[in-house]
Amino acid sequence: MGYLFLALALAAGITKGYCGKKTSYAIKSNSDSMIINVLRMLACILIGFALLAIQGDVASLSTDPLMLLITALSGVASAMFVVSWLLSVKSGAYMMVEVFLLLGVTVPIVMCRIFFDEHIGLWQIIGIAVLLIAVFIMCTYNTSLKGKMSIASIVLLLLCGISNGLADFSQKWFVRTYPNGSVAAFNFYTYVFAAVTLIIAYLAFRAADKKGDNKPRPAHEVIKPIWIYVAVMAVCLFANSYFKTVAAQHLDAVKLYPLNQGGAVILSLLMSSIIFKEKINAKCIIGIVLSFAALLMINLL
Repeated sequence: MGYLFLALALAAGITKGYCGKKTSYAIKSNSDSMIINVLRMLACILIGFALLAIQGDVASLSTDPLMLLITALSGVASAMFVVSWLLSVKSGAYMMVEVFLLLGVTVPIVMCRIFFDEHIGLWQIIGIAVLLIAVFIMCTYNTSLKGKMSIASIVLLLLCGISNGLADFSQKWFVRTYPNGSVAAFNFYTYVFAAVTLIIAYLAFRAADKKGDNKPRPAHEVIKPIWIYVAVMAVCLFANSYFKTVAAQHLDAVKLYPLNQGGAVILSLLMSSIIFKEKINAKCIIGIVLSFAALLMINLL
């Protein structure tokens, strides 16, 4: 069942990625990115509450401090991820972002080994090492495609990978601590904390933009041309997180997160080549083949 839920998460994720890339074209300032993501999180809150109501499980929103701590980590990490992801795909190759997300899977794997004593076998260690090699090769692919990356671009990509890894770890923390807990309630609180984080960030970036060259635009002016993409992204963001959290109830971190991100990289390769017309060269193909081999090692050996 875990693999079925993961497949649903991947389908939602790749749809979200397409809409995110289309949305990134509308960003003219940092505050634009923030307001887009604030609206996504508010929509996810409504979806989460509606799902709880449909399930007749609104009472599960009554929670404890530990649950709030876990969802706060999930929400803040998710907020950092969506903003860094949107800014990264705007400034660089779509595939490069996916590569750094692949690198970020080491975060939940290592943390689950430390805190939950989840076993990591020799072949899985080798597989993770092969993934790191694939990341290095794909970095050289991005250089040949977009030119040398700036320090700021690398920092943004690292933030994207690490924050995504922390969000994944929070899912595992939740299912380990509350094995019978409501996944819908977990996601509801996640997006509440994410929305609060992004609103604070939006106000800060808007104030900074007012002092700079890129004057902030009214929210409706930013959203109006891309509202359909924002709406679809919100639904797919919730679905991706929901199904991945359910999958975490069935699969160990060392299997779930490399398979999730490896599958996302392969799907993204097809999308970036066919839809976004990003050039695919030999280095990119080698990186993808190594990634696929690493996934086989991690999940089958």
